[in-house]
Amino acid sequence: MNLLNIIRGFDGELYDYFEKELERQYYSLSFIPDENSISPLCSATMGSVMVNAQPLSAFAQHKSLEQLAVERICQLFNGEHANVKTITIEDASRVVFQALVQRSDVVMSLDNRKQEHCNSESLAYRFVNFGLDPDTQKLNLDAIEEQVKATKPKLVIVSPINYPLPVDYERFAQIAHEVGAVFWCDISQVAGLITAHALPSPLPHADIVTFTTQGALQGPRSSVIICKNKYASAIDRSAVALGHSGLGSSELAALCVHMREMQTEEYKDYCHNVVVNAESLAAGLRESGMKLIGGGTSSHFVVIDAKHCGLSARGALEILADCGIMVRNCQVLTADPNTKFDAVRFSSLPVTTRGISADQIHKLGIAIGKFLSNPNIENEGMLQTLVRETAVLLPNYHDRWLCEVVCDNLERNNFLVGSSDSTRIANRSRLSKLVKGAGKVLHSHHEQNDE
Repeated sequence: MNLLNIIRGFDGELYDYFEKELERQYYSLSFIPDENSISPLCSATMGSVMVNAQPLSAFAQHKSLEQLAVERICQLFNGEHANVKTITIEDASRVVFQALVQRSDVVMSLDNRKQEHCNSESLAYRFVNFGLDPDTQKLNLDAIEEQVKATKPKLVIVSPINYPLPVDYERFAQIAHEVGAVFWCDISQVAGLITAHALPSPLPHADIVTFTTQGALQGPRSSVIICKNKYASAIDRSAVALGHSGLGSSELAALCVHMREMQTEEYKDYCHNVVVNAESLAAGLRESGMKLIGGGTSSHFVVIDAKHCGLSARGALEILADCGIMVRNCQVLTADPNTKFDAVRFSSLPVTTRGISADQIHKLGIAIGKFLSNPNIENEGMLQTLVRETAVLLPNYHDRWLCEVVCDNLERNNFLVGSSDSTRIANRSRLSKLVKGAGKVLHSHHEQNDE
C-alpha cells in the first residue's frame, strides 16, 4: 500500500499539504535536532494494528507491553527504574519536580534549564544558574563545586543543550551529593549518542535522567524518566497524581521496537557518523573564519559565536533559512551574569540521517561561514546552489541506517518514500523558488522550546 498515492487519489486537497512538506524536506537541509526524521520502522509500528488496542479492553497486554518498554529502556541505558507514563518532556520535568523538591527550594541548573517548565504556583522554586567559564567557554567544575557548596541546592540539573563538549557526569554527581542534592540530567538531545558510546553516559551516576524519544532520538512522541530505585515510588506516584495515565499501545510498541533498533550495529554506525559529520562541519566553519563555542565539538552540536558573524544570531537564522538552511539561535549563559553569548546552533543529526557525507558537510560549513562573514548576493547565491545540489541527492531517510531485514521489508511494502516521489517532485519548475523560501515556513518553529 502506497499511502501517498491513495491520499492523492482520495483527497487531493489534503495531498497538497503532503506534497509541500515533501518538497520542503527534500530541498532544504535542516540542522535542527528536533527535525530529525523518525525511524521508518517506528513510524510503521505506530500506524499498525496496535493503534486499535485500547488499554481498558486489553489491559493485561497493555501492561505487559509497557513493562517490555521499561525493561528495554533500563537495559539500553543501564537504569534501575523507568517511567514511561508521560508524553512530553515538559510533563516529565514537572513529574520530577513534584516528586523531589518542595516549593521555594533552591534548584541549580545549567543555563537555567527547566525553569521554563515551572509554570504554576506549586512549581515555584528558587533557580540559580551555573554556566560556562566566560573565558574558556567550558564548564569549570571546580568553580561549580564552590558555587554548589555556597548555594546548597536541593536539586542540580544538567541539560547540555547548548554545550558541544563531553560532560563529566561522575564529577557532577559527586558535587551534588556532597551537599545532599539530587542530581538530574536531561539528555533529550544526546540520548542516542550515549547509547552508542559516542558520548559519556550520566548513568549510573545521576539520580534522575529524563529524555524525550521523538525528534533527536527518532522515536514516537513520548518521554522517559529513569531513576534510581530509591526514587521510583515517588516518581510513579507523582506521574499518577499529575494525571499521566501512560502511552497508547501503538506508541508503546513503537518505543519498544525503537529501543531494539538502537541496539543494532547500523544505529551505532549512524551515531559514529553523526559525530564525524559534526567535526567536519566545525572544521569547515572554522576555515571560513567562524569562532565556535567551546572551540569545537565532541557531539552532534556545533555552536557559532554570533559575535564573529556580520549580524545577530537571529539575523543569521533568517538569512540561512532563505538559503534553505534551518538552524536554531540560542543564548549561552556563563558563570558571569553580565556575559552571555549570542549563538547559532547546528546539529548534524538530521542531515546524517539523510546520508550526507563528511566531505559534503565540510563544504557546506565553508560556504555557510563565508556567507555569515560577508552576507552579500554572491555568497548567498553560492550557498543556495550548494544547498540545492546537495539536498536533491539525499533521501529523507537513508537506508544505510536500517538493518537488512527491516530495509527489505519496508521497501517491499512501500513504507519508505521511493525514488518516484522525489523524482516527480524534482521535476517541478518551482524548485529554485522553493529553496529560496523554504526556511520561512519554519520561522514559527524556531521560537519553540527544544528540550
